[in-house]
Amino acid sequence: MSASPPSIAEAVPGAPRRATPAGILGWGLYSASSWTWCIGMFLPIVLVKYLGWPGFLLFAIPNVAGVVAFGYAFDEGACRRMLREHRVAVRIFSTVTVCYQLFFVAWIAGALFPGQGGLAGAVIAVGIWIVGLVLAALPDRFWVVLGSACCLASIGLFIAYLATRGPGLLGDPPAGGLLTGGDTFALAPAIIFGFLLCPWLDGSFHRARIRSRSPHTFAVFALGFTPMILFTVAYATGGGLAVDVLVILQLLVQLTFTTAVHLREAWLGGLGAAHDRAAPWPLAALLPVLCVLLGTLPALAGEATYLRFLGCYGLIFPAYALLFMSPLGSARTGLIPLLAVGVLLVPCLVAYELAFIDHRTFLVPFAVLGLLVLAVLIGWASRRRSPG
Repeated sequence: MSASPPSIAEAVPGAPRRATPAGILGWGLYSASSWTWCIGMFLPIVLVKYLGWPGFLLFAIPNVAGVVAFGYAFDEGACRRMLREHRVAVRIFSTVTVCYQLFFVAWIAGALFPGQGGLAGAVIAVGIWIVGLVLAALPDRFWVVLGSACCLASIGLFIAYLATRGPGLLGDPPAGGLLTGGDTFALAPAIIFGFLLCPWLDGSFHRARIRSRSPHTFAVFALGFTPMILFTVAYATGGGLAVDVLVILQLLVQLTFTTAVHLREAWLGGLGAAHDRAAPWPLAALLPVLCVLLGTLPALAGEATYLRFLGCYGLIFPAYALLFMSPLGSARTGLIPLLAVGVLLVPCLVAYELAFIDHRTFLVPFAVLGLLVLAVLIGWASRRRSPG
């Protein structure tokens, strides 16, 4: 007779046998910090510029709802299974996320010091990468404290900003932007699609769900994350961010933390349990630093490259989650299915390029609808092949 599988508490070193208030609070605040990337700290500014306040709501509501839904939809066992079965995809997600952070740091820091020819941006970005590598080696008991401290520090910076600089656009949110209300509706499927499904590939959320042992961790996430994105709107100015010491501190704190979080998730590829340990993935730590170049080259450092990176989270990663991880799609992973999906995503990528770069948004709903239909067909075919 085979031995029964170990419990979560036994399988994962340091995991509590039951949820505790301290664990729920700590891992919830950790998750709020781990989700505050260069997306949450800049995309609301772009959306408000083009779509007005409805653009921010379109960003904020599915963003928070997608993460909270993840926490309540998956228990510890489901998270462990998804980490095991989709380990490569989770690692790629985190690797691309680090690339995105380093590009953004180099671009924004370079813009703050235009006379340095991109050198200042590169130095700051590489410095964040090095600090991230050092932090990535620390154990979970350190990370839950660091994540909580980062979240509380960010909220403190937001309060200080409101008290000394005022509410910014929060005090007078624009009803519209450079695009029309029709563009808002056309872009909505892509934004909702991305934010609802990307959390499934975020290893830090799986870690928080397993370690805390409670779905209520993600209710705490919502309380911690909402002030973060409101802060972004407060420091928005003229389609960019205000050059202010409090804003710079916020960017440095959160970008360093999220870079370290995802270096760790990509490098480890698991929770470190004896039977769930994965071989280190050196490329996950080394490859992202090359993206610093994207943020320093004049032809590539800009909003267009930022939005093209965003396509990974608005299309490629959620498409993988829909087709290979969700009950709707149920596709089997493998080289041929992945290549087939890659080919099918090409016209969708064209639609996204036209929408987010050229502002011709009318094809986006058809791209998302096509992926949903494909998922239904794959799921139907999979059920027909299954016995019974």
